Amino acid sequence: MRLHLRLMVLCTIAALAAGCADTDKSANNNSTISGPVTQVGELALGGCETTVGDRMWFDTNCNGIQDKDTETTGPAGVTVELRTCGGDLVQSTVTDGNGYYQFNNVAEGSYKVCFELPGGFAFSPQGEGDSAGLNSDAGADGCTSCFTIECDKPTATKDAGLCEKKGDDGGEGCTPGFWRNHLTHWDATPYSPDQLVNDVFGCDLVPDGVTMGEAIDAPQTYGVLAFHAIAALLNASHPDVDFGLDVDEVKELACDGDKDTLAEENEEGCPLSGGNTTRKGPQS
Repeated sequence: MRLHLRLMVLCTIAALAAGCADTDKSANNNSTISGPVTQVGELALGGCETTVGDRMWFDTNCNGIQDKDTETTGPAGVTVELRTCGGDLVQSTVTDGNGYYQFNNVAEGSYKVCFELPGGFAFSPQGEGDSAGLNSDAGADGCTSCFTIECDKPTATKDAGLCEKKGDDGGEGCTPGFWRNHLTHWDATPYSPDQLVNDVFGCDLVPDGVTMGEAIDAPQTYGVLAFHAIAALLNASHPDVDFGLDVDEVKELACDGDKDTLAEENEEGCPLSGGNTTRKGPQS
Protein backbone atom coordinates (compact mmCIF):
# COMPACT_ATOMS: atom_id res chain seq x y z
CA MET A 1 0.00 0.00 0.00
CA ARG A 2 2.76 2.40 0.92
CA LEU A 3 4.62 1.52 -2.27
CA HIS A 4 1.49 2.15 -4.36
CA LEU A 5 0.90 5.53 -2.70
CA ARG A 6 4.51 6.47 -3.20
CA LEU A 7 4.31 5.67 -6.92
CA MET A 8 1.16 7.81 -7.29
CA VAL A 9 2.87 10.80 -5.68
CA LEU A 10 5.93 10.45 -7.93
CA CYS A 11 3.73 10.15 -11.02
CA THR A 12 1.78 13.26 -10.05
CA ILE A 13 4.97 15.29 -9.66
CA ALA A 14 6.29 14.03 -13.00
CA ALA A 15 3.02 14.84 -14.76
CA LEU A 16 3.13 18.41 -13.56
CA ALA A 17 6.65 18.86 -14.93
CA ALA A 18 6.59 17.06 -18.25
CA GLY A 19 3.54 14.78 -18.53
CA CYS A 20 3.12 11.30 -17.12
CA ALA A 21 2.00 8.17 -19.01
CA ASP A 22 0.87 7.91 -22.62
CA THR A 23 -2.41 9.76 -22.07
CA ASP A 24 -0.52 13.06 -21.76
CA LYS A 25 1.09 12.68 -25.21
CA SER A 26 -2.15 13.17 -27.09
CA ALA A 27 -2.78 16.44 -25.28
CA ASN A 28 0.71 17.70 -26.11
CA ASN A 29 0.19 16.91 -29.79
CA ASN A 30 -2.66 19.46 -29.92
CA SER A 31 -0.55 22.36 -28.60
CA THR A 32 0.56 25.25 -30.90
CA ILE A 33 4.01 26.73 -31.43
CA SER A 34 4.39 30.09 -29.71
CA GLY A 35 7.09 32.72 -29.48
CA PRO A 36 9.19 34.37 -32.20
CA VAL A 37 9.97 32.35 -35.32
CA THR A 38 12.44 33.50 -37.97
CA GLN A 39 10.94 33.82 -41.44
CA VAL A 40 12.94 32.24 -44.26
CA GLY A 41 11.02 32.33 -47.52
CA GLU A 42 7.42 31.53 -46.60
CA LEU A 43 6.13 32.77 -43.25
CA ALA A 44 7.05 30.16 -40.65
CA LEU A 45 4.49 28.59 -38.30
CA GLY A 46 4.25 30.80 -35.25
CA GLY A 47 5.42 33.93 -37.09
CA CYS A 48 3.32 37.03 -37.68
CA GLU A 49 2.41 39.20 -40.61
CA THR A 50 0.90 42.57 -41.49
CA THR A 51 0.17 44.82 -44.49
CA VAL A 52 1.97 47.73 -46.16
CA GLY A 53 0.31 50.14 -48.57
CA ASP A 54 -1.24 53.50 -49.48
CA ARG A 55 -1.39 55.15 -52.91
CA MET A 56 0.15 57.06 -55.79
CA TRP A 57 -1.62 60.36 -56.47
CA PHE A 58 -1.59 63.18 -58.97
CA ASP A 59 -0.11 66.20 -57.20
CA THR A 60 -1.76 68.87 -59.34
CA ASN A 61 -0.03 71.81 -57.63
CA CYS A 62 3.24 69.89 -57.13
CA ASN A 63 3.63 70.93 -53.49
CA GLY A 64 4.26 67.42 -52.16
CA ILE A 65 1.13 67.41 -49.97
CA GLN A 66 -2.17 65.67 -50.74
CA ASP A 67 -5.06 68.10 -50.97
CA LYS A 68 -7.85 65.67 -50.15
CA ASP A 69 -10.64 67.75 -51.65
CA THR A 70 -9.08 68.02 -55.11
CA GLU A 71 -6.26 65.48 -55.44
CA THR A 72 -8.33 62.31 -55.20
CA THR A 73 -7.12 60.32 -58.20
CA GLY A 74 -4.00 58.37 -59.05
CA PRO A 75 -2.55 56.27 -61.87
CA ALA A 76 -3.79 52.74 -62.52
CA GLY A 77 -1.56 49.77 -63.34
CA VAL A 78 1.71 51.27 -62.11
CA THR A 79 4.21 48.81 -60.64
CA VAL A 80 5.01 49.15 -56.94
CA GLU A 81 7.64 46.99 -55.25
CA LEU A 82 8.35 46.09 -51.64
CA ARG A 83 12.09 45.66 -51.15
CA THR A 84 14.46 45.04 -48.28
CA CYS A 85 16.59 47.98 -47.21
CA GLY A 86 19.42 46.30 -49.12
CA GLY A 87 17.35 46.35 -52.33
CA ASP A 88 16.20 42.71 -52.59
CA LEU A 89 12.70 42.28 -54.03
CA VAL A 90 10.13 40.93 -51.55
CA GLN A 91 6.79 41.53 -53.32
CA SER A 92 5.51 43.33 -56.39
CA THR A 93 2.03 44.62 -57.26
CA VAL A 94 0.29 47.28 -59.37
CA THR A 95 -1.93 50.21 -58.42
CA ASP A 96 -5.69 49.95 -58.77
CA GLY A 97 -7.96 52.35 -60.65
CA ASN A 98 -7.46 55.10 -58.05
CA GLY A 99 -3.75 54.62 -57.48
CA TYR A 100 -4.03 52.47 -54.35
CA TYR A 101 -1.83 49.43 -53.67
CA GLN A 102 -1.28 46.99 -50.81
CA PHE A 103 1.18 44.26 -49.88
CA ASN A 104 -0.23 41.44 -47.75
CA ASN A 105 1.41 38.80 -45.57
CA VAL A 106 4.46 40.95 -44.85
CA ALA A 107 6.68 39.65 -42.04
CA GLU A 108 7.92 42.12 -39.46
CA GLY A 109 11.24 43.68 -40.43
CA SER A 110 12.75 46.63 -42.30
CA TYR A 111 11.71 47.54 -45.84
CA LYS A 112 11.34 50.29 -48.44
CA VAL A 113 8.66 50.78 -51.09
CA CYS A 114 9.74 51.61 -54.65
CA PHE A 115 7.39 53.16 -57.22
CA GLU A 116 7.61 53.08 -61.02
CA LEU A 117 7.62 56.59 -62.51
CA PRO A 118 5.01 56.97 -65.28
CA GLY A 119 6.11 58.83 -68.39
CA GLY A 120 5.49 62.57 -68.38
CA PHE A 121 5.74 62.90 -64.60
CA ALA A 122 8.30 63.68 -61.91
CA PHE A 123 8.03 62.64 -58.26
CA SER A 124 6.70 65.30 -55.89
CA PRO A 125 9.01 66.85 -53.27
CA GLN A 126 9.66 64.32 -50.54
CA GLY A 127 8.57 64.71 -46.90
CA GLU A 128 6.78 68.05 -47.12
CA GLY A 129 4.57 69.19 -44.23
CA ASP A 130 3.97 67.59 -40.85
CA SER A 131 1.61 64.73 -41.74
CA ALA A 132 3.06 61.35 -42.71
CA GLY A 133 -0.32 60.42 -44.14
CA LEU A 134 -0.51 63.39 -46.50
CA ASN A 135 3.02 63.94 -47.78
CA SER A 136 4.93 62.14 -50.52
CA ASP A 137 7.46 59.52 -49.40
CA ALA A 138 9.20 58.67 -52.68
CA GLY A 139 12.66 60.11 -53.28
CA ALA A 140 14.25 60.91 -56.61
CA ASP A 141 14.95 57.21 -57.18
CA GLY A 142 11.28 56.38 -56.62
CA CYS A 143 11.90 54.64 -53.30
CA THR A 144 10.89 55.58 -49.76
CA SER A 145 13.37 55.74 -46.93
CA CYS A 146 13.92 52.50 -45.04
CA PHE A 147 11.24 51.85 -42.40
CA THR A 148 10.53 49.14 -39.83
CA ILE A 149 7.19 47.40 -39.31
CA GLU A 150 6.08 45.44 -36.28
CA CYS A 151 3.93 42.37 -35.92
CA ASP A 152 0.21 42.92 -36.60
CA LYS A 153 0.65 46.70 -37.06
CA PRO A 154 -0.38 47.70 -40.61
CA THR A 155 1.54 50.49 -42.36
CA ALA A 156 -0.72 52.60 -44.60
CA THR A 157 1.24 55.83 -45.17
CA LYS A 158 3.81 54.97 -47.85
CA ASP A 159 2.76 56.96 -50.89
CA ALA A 160 4.10 58.87 -53.88
CA GLY A 161 2.92 62.14 -55.43
CA LEU A 162 3.28 62.71 -59.16
CA CYS A 163 3.88 66.13 -60.74
CA GLU A 164 3.01 66.40 -64.40
CA LYS A 165 5.87 67.59 -66.56
CA LYS A 166 4.84 70.21 -69.10
CA GLY A 167 5.29 69.34 -72.77
CA ASP A 168 6.05 66.04 -74.48
CA ASP A 169 9.38 66.22 -76.26
CA GLY A 170 11.78 68.15 -74.07
CA GLY A 171 13.14 71.41 -75.35
CA GLU A 172 13.64 73.16 -72.00
CA GLY A 173 16.60 73.35 -69.67
CA CYS A 174 18.05 75.81 -67.17
CA THR A 175 21.78 76.44 -67.05
CA PRO A 176 24.02 75.64 -64.06
CA GLY A 177 24.33 79.38 -63.46
CA PHE A 178 20.57 79.65 -63.09
CA TRP A 179 20.43 76.86 -60.49
CA ARG A 180 23.37 78.36 -58.60
CA ASN A 181 21.67 81.75 -58.38
CA HIS A 182 18.02 80.70 -57.89
CA LEU A 183 18.10 78.34 -54.96
CA THR A 184 14.40 78.48 -54.09
CA HIS A 185 13.65 76.52 -57.28
CA TRP A 186 15.50 73.56 -55.78
CA ASP A 187 12.53 73.14 -53.42
CA ALA A 188 10.34 71.73 -56.19
CA THR A 189 12.85 68.90 -56.72
CA PRO A 190 13.86 66.09 -54.36
CA TYR A 191 17.36 67.60 -54.07
CA SER A 192 19.11 70.03 -51.75
CA PRO A 193 22.43 71.93 -51.93
CA ASP A 194 23.40 70.08 -48.75
CA GLN A 195 23.36 66.62 -50.31
CA LEU A 196 26.67 64.97 -51.21
CA VAL A 197 27.33 64.81 -54.95
CA ASN A 198 28.78 61.30 -55.06
CA ASP A 199 25.99 59.87 -52.92
CA VAL A 200 23.31 61.35 -55.18
CA PHE A 201 24.87 60.20 -58.46
CA GLY A 202 26.24 56.88 -57.24
CA CYS A 203 29.69 57.45 -58.71
CA ASP A 204 32.75 59.61 -58.02
CA LEU A 205 32.28 62.93 -59.79
CA VAL A 206 34.06 65.04 -57.15
CA PRO A 207 36.21 64.41 -54.06
CA ASP A 208 34.35 62.76 -51.19
CA GLY A 209 32.44 65.11 -48.90
CA VAL A 210 31.62 67.78 -51.52
CA THR A 211 27.99 68.91 -51.54
CA MET A 212 25.85 69.75 -54.55
CA GLY A 213 25.83 73.41 -53.54
CA GLU A 214 29.60 73.54 -53.27
CA ALA A 215 30.17 71.81 -56.62
CA ILE A 216 27.75 73.96 -58.62
CA ASP A 217 29.18 77.09 -57.00
CA ALA A 218 32.80 76.34 -57.94
CA PRO A 219 33.22 74.64 -61.36
CA GLN A 220 36.79 75.92 -61.49
CA THR A 221 37.52 73.73 -58.45
CA TYR A 222 35.28 70.70 -58.94
CA GLY A 223 35.00 70.55 -62.74
CA VAL A 224 32.43 71.30 -65.41
CA LEU A 225 31.15 67.71 -65.46
CA ALA A 226 29.70 68.02 -61.93
CA PHE A 227 28.61 71.58 -62.78
CA HIS A 228 26.43 70.42 -65.68
CA ALA A 229 25.43 67.11 -64.07
CA ILE A 230 23.85 68.84 -61.07
CA ALA A 231 21.99 71.30 -63.26
CA ALA A 232 20.73 68.50 -65.49
CA LEU A 233 19.54 66.53 -62.45
CA LEU A 234 17.58 69.53 -61.21
CA ASN A 235 16.12 70.11 -64.66
CA ALA A 236 15.08 66.47 -64.99
CA SER A 237 13.34 66.39 -61.61
CA HIS A 238 11.64 69.80 -61.69
CA PRO A 239 7.93 69.49 -62.59
CA ASP A 240 7.89 72.75 -64.57
CA VAL A 241 10.90 72.04 -66.77
CA ASP A 242 10.23 69.92 -69.85
CA PHE A 243 13.73 68.47 -69.94
CA GLY A 244 14.90 66.06 -72.62
CA LEU A 245 16.40 63.55 -70.14
CA ASP A 246 15.02 61.75 -67.13
CA VAL A 247 16.82 61.39 -63.79
CA ASP A 248 18.28 57.96 -64.54
CA GLU A 249 19.58 59.10 -67.92
CA VAL A 250 21.23 62.14 -66.32
CA LYS A 251 22.98 59.99 -63.73
CA GLU A 252 24.15 57.53 -66.38
CA LEU A 253 25.55 60.28 -68.61
CA ALA A 254 27.26 61.94 -65.65
CA CYS A 255 28.91 58.73 -64.48
CA ASP A 256 30.00 58.06 -68.08
CA GLY A 257 31.62 61.52 -68.19
CA ASP A 258 29.42 62.87 -71.03
CA LYS A 259 29.43 66.54 -70.06
CA ASP A 260 28.75 67.70 -73.63
CA THR A 261 25.32 66.06 -73.84
CA LEU A 262 24.39 67.37 -70.40
CA ALA A 263 25.53 70.88 -71.31
CA GLU A 264 23.57 70.84 -74.57
CA GLU A 265 20.34 69.84 -72.78
CA ASN A 266 20.90 72.43 -70.03
CA GLU A 267 21.04 75.24 -72.58
CA GLU A 268 17.70 74.58 -74.31
CA GLY A 269 15.99 77.54 -72.62
CA CYS A 270 14.77 78.00 -69.07
CA PRO A 271 11.01 78.42 -68.33
CA LEU A 272 11.63 79.40 -64.70
CA SER A 273 12.18 82.86 -63.28
CA GLY A 274 12.63 84.64 -59.97
CA GLY A 275 13.92 82.88 -56.88
CA ASN A 276 16.40 84.07 -54.32
CA THR A 277 20.14 83.59 -54.07
CA THR A 278 20.63 83.68 -50.30
CA ARG A 279 18.25 81.15 -48.76
CA LYS A 280 20.59 78.16 -48.50
CA GLY A 281 23.76 76.66 -49.88
CA PRO A 282 27.07 78.26 -50.85
CA GLN A 283 26.74 81.59 -52.60
CA SER A 284 28.67 82.94 -55.55
